Amino acid sequence: MKDLSRVIVVGGGTSGWLSAAYLASSFKRTGRDIKVSIIESDTIPTIGVGEGTFPTIVNTLYEIGLSEKEFITACDASFKQGALFKNWLYNPSDKPHAYYHPFDPPAKPKGLDLSAYWVSRKHQGTMQQDFAHATSVQSFLCDENLAPKTPETGEYAWLAKYAYHLDAAKLGQLLKKHAMNKLQVEHIVADIEQVELDEQGFIAHLVDKQQRQHDADFFVDCTGFSSLLLAKALNVPFVDKSHYLTVDTAVVLPVEYADAETPITTHTVSTAQDAGWIWDIALQNRRGTGYVYNSHYCSKEQAEKTLCDYHGIAHDSEKRYRHISFKTGYREKSWAKNCCAIGFSSGFVEPLEATAIAMVEAGVRSLAARFPATREAMLEREKQYNRIFTSRWDNIIDFIKLHYCLTKRDDTPFWREQKNPKTIPTSLQEKLKAWQHYGITDGDLPYKYDLFTLASWQYILYGLEFLPDYVEKAPINEEIIDKAFASIAAQKRSAASKLLSNRALLEAFGASCKS
Repeated sequence: MKDLSRVIVVGGGTSGWLSAAYLASSFKRTGRDIKVSIIESDTIPTIGVGEGTFPTIVNTLYEIGLSEKEFITACDASFKQGALFKNWLYNPSDKPHAYYHPFDPPAKPKGLDLSAYWVSRKHQGTMQQDFAHATSVQSFLCDENLAPKTPETGEYAWLAKYAYHLDAAKLGQLLKKHAMNKLQVEHIVADIEQVELDEQGFIAHLVDKQQRQHDADFFVDCTGFSSLLLAKALNVPFVDKSHYLTVDTAVVLPVEYADAETPITTHTVSTAQDAGWIWDIALQNRRGTGYVYNSHYCSKEQAEKTLCDYHGIAHDSEKRYRHISFKTGYREKSWAKNCCAIGFSSGFVEPLEATAIAMVEAGVRSLAARFPATREAMLEREKQYNRIFTSRWDNIIDFIKLHYCLTKRDDTPFWREQKNPKTIPTSLQEKLKAWQHYGITDGDLPYKYDLFTLASWQYILYGLEFLPDYVEKAPINEEIIDKAFASIAAQKRSAASKLLSNRALLEAFGASCKS
């Protein structure tokens, strides 16, 4: 049995360079003598829209050896502590509504889980605060645009859990520099024209436009929506899920800050519109914004105007709009033979909860953990990987659809469509039927590889005022419960006195990098 000795990643951008860097770092850490190369075209642009990340990115950047301060400076990055959803529940003209999905789980003062007591008090009419504000200090940090750490907190350490907002194109360039200079990833510039298979159906080698042959034992497909290796060469079919998540187009527009003192929002703002929703992401030097919509209900020009109206600026066809079309779904298998697809070549779910880069991380992390020593060991590894990723994709689709299907909006065809049972996965319908009767628990989410945990589901369910008829809770004296909720309020006051604003902390980081 011949040991695997070379991996080729096909495709650059964030997916390709993050995959190459993580694999090279993992092989180095575990003492495996495997060469990592990346083949990148200089004629195919990267999509580079994803500017929001998931808290997993913190560990990923640490594990590949990047300095956090270098990363923040190079990628125009800012701290992200969750997402705020505006006007997803009621018709905006009838009742404005907003709720948070923070990254920190609900607090447990002295081990007491307050979620059940919050539900109970909501039913009794004695709880005025929404779930996130009542149970999480982080919602207050987001309200005040406070940073999740102090200048003295160590790199990749936190006082409140965080991810980042970042410039995806700059991240790709930083990862490229780091992978080549620090992790000895070989960089090859070429356009792949042919993928040759051997008699067993494995990829034997790639052929570029100059008719150069590129041989490897294993290939990672990071070629985006074209899925050059997995879909086109290995014929792995696409599982279409766009009948559940019906937005299919985005128009993107960067917006400058009014001045250098404008607060840098420490969460993504997702504001529902007539045919979809607008993201608003605050970086150090600009805001990244875009309107994600269903093209059956909105034209490109209407989408541009909606985005401009959101900003209070005139609609001008000369502005720097970018239009992107997509389809929600995933490949039937992400790993086939000696090829693993990571990023958009594996699947795509709309950007509502910033899962794109998170799924790249999850993909390469799972691949590194299961990377086979020989071709003979691949089959079982392939089966494991694909079981995990099918579950991950389905869990994400259920979770994203949850944001839509609980709406009470009926002011546009798009929002009426979201409540149609035909657009709701059966798995999600079954969950909601159960959770109407009893409160969601960890036992309802047994698969440890899924991206969204109990806390995330609670924040969305309770944020959208979906309350169970019954929650299991210990019979504790009400005064103890009062004190527990009051302790969270006290932590908020303490945080306000200790933490800098998001902008102030980022400026402190920038100053320390220059000194």
